[in-house]
Amino acid sequence: MNLKFKRVIVTSGPTREWIDPVRYISNASSGKMGYEIAKSFLQYPVEVIYIHGNTLERYANVSGAKQNLEVETTMQLRDTVLSQLENDTLLVMAAAPADFRPIMTAEHKIKKERSSEGSKGLLLELEENPDVLKQVDEYVKENQIQNSIRVGFAAETNDLEKHAREKLIRKGLHYIVGNIVGHGKGFGEVESVLRIFGPSGLVKEIGPLPKENLAEALVQFLVTV
Repeated sequence: MNLKFKRVIVTSGPTREWIDPVRYISNASSGKMGYEIAKSFLQYPVEVIYIHGNTLERYANVSGAKQNLEVETTMQLRDTVLSQLENDTLLVMAAAPADFRPIMTAEHKIKKERSSEGSKGLLLELEENPDVLKQVDEYVKENQIQNSIRVGFAAETNDLEKHAREKLIRKGLHYIVGNIVGHGKGFGEVESVLRIFGPSGLVKEIGPLPKENLAEALVQFLVTV
């Protein structure tokens, strides 16, 4: 098979942003989808680079990948992805990075403060994390990287097509894979439906299927683009 790319970077799982030494901001991503995508690419003649956040342990290593790289924060994810970009690379950004991080991380565990009127609560100030895919787009242009194909994911609770297509344009993507998430939907071991959007709209719908089958079908689509 004559592929348009020689290297595949797949990101997976959630990132963490620490509030104090025992608490952090994260999300419910297990890392299964990215893991299954990376595994599915192993049957093709490409280098597979697997970059994962705090996935479940069984999704933390893709046997057969050229590299398995672990990151913790969204900024680490960005830096690691940029370090792996080169000509003829397909990036599949299946990770679920935290969009915000605390402005300051406490050195010690934050204690409850109580007064005669009860608990004072906690005001947590956050700042935006970098938009990884948008910075990838800028990096590719600045460094004149050739044949960089970029695929993002949009996990939404509503208005999937609207939000997915907005992200595709804003982040300079070739395709975006959308799915509906929420309680009992999209995360973990449940069956899901994937909708693949290109610049002109819906290109393909896959599922409902288990994630390993969704990943295989998605990879079959991507190797033909």
